[in-house]
Amino acid sequence: MNFTVNSPLSQEQIKEIVQEQHITVLLEDQSELHADFYFLIDETFSLKEELAVGFILSENTFFPYLSIRDNLFIGSTAKEKQKKQLLNDYFTYVGLSSAVLNKQEEQLTCFERIKLQLVQFLLSEKDLIIIDDIFQQLSVGQKQELLPLLQRITKEKNKAILVFTNDLQIAESPYIDNIVKSITA
Repeated sequence: MNFTVNSPLSQEQIKEIVQEQHITVLLEDQSELHADFYFLIDETFSLKEELAVGFILSENTFFPYLSIRDNLFIGSTAKEKQKKQLLNDYFTYVGLSSAVLNKQEEQLTCFERIKLQLVQFLLSEKDLIIIDDIFQQLSVGQKQELLPLLQRITKEKNKAILVFTNDLQIAESPYIDNIVKSITA
């Protein structure tokens, strides 16, 4: 489904995207992309009572004074005795080796950071995952791995994913369910 909306998205449009539980791409000009992304952060903050929202960014989002493992469980209600099994399950699910837990935050690759953020949002049961324009920093192989993974998350874990990008190839990928072309009002 392709449609056009006035930029930026309204709270009602955000709720509709969440209810569909699909991967939706918001295709925008580079000049509008970051402004609308940060506007959406503000909009979803006011929806926090209704929706659990996670944001995937290319830069570090982990607390530097916590281990990677401890960062992953921020916002999670998992009991201590469940944590090891949950990590193993989700690491397998996203294709990460547990060796990444032994790395320092600054040693993580962009792709590892993205996958770790996905694990964190699965552990904390987010309803909506909003992804900033991360694809320009990934190799072709990493994009080919990430897009099917995102689709699996929407189908198997019943999550909605909203991707901000100006990359038409990403938007027209067979893994994307909806394309929203944004026009500035």
